[in-house]
Amino acid sequence: MDIIAVTDRKRCARPILEQARLICSAGADMIVMREKDLPYAESLDLAGSLAEICGGFGTGFCVDGDPRIAEELGIEAVWMPFRSVPDEIPAAPRTIVSVHSYDEGIKASEMGAYAVVYGNVFETTCKPGKAAMGLGTVARLASELEIPVWAIGGIGPGNIRAVSGSGASGACLMSGLMAAEDPERIVSECRKACQHPEPIQYS
Repeated sequence: MDIIAVTDRKRCARPILEQARLICSAGADMIVMREKDLPYAESLDLAGSLAEICGGFGTGFCVDGDPRIAEELGIEAVWMPFRSVPDEIPAAPRTIVSVHSYDEGIKASEMGAYAVVYGNVFETTCKPGKAAMGLGTVARLASELEIPVWAIGGIGPGNIRAVSGSGASGACLMSGLMAAEDPERIVSECRKACQHPEPIQYS
């Protein structure tokens, strides 16, 4: 299962580029730049720096929310909320769609999404007060869709075994990796936990 780091420079244990370099070195499969409050020019600059770091390690890179950045820098993937995607998703850049229901996941796949991300599956400090949605829908989508299904929200070494057991092909960690003093340990523990997945059923 892929380990995907989602950035949050305000929660970083150290400057974001340094943290990203450690996360890539630790063996994460992808970094998603998700810094929604940055002006376009600053987002473009940060995306370029992160893309260079990821490229040096062979780590996948994705930008959140603004296809213009992906197009301008030649980035392979863009992450967008379901409500913002066009009726027919273009083949490039690859579009990863965040969804909050089974129906949205099915529709995103039909529209041409490269992957769908469902959450928040567990309670998370990134969205305080928002109830966990669980892994049932992740399991259902993973069993029915041919595209990758990723889970997000409150995921870490202590519960990623259940995420793996749901059939998800990716687990997205934000504060779990951004705030980590030792990203290598977090990635290693997640990999080890996924070696023995805990099967999740859906109704």
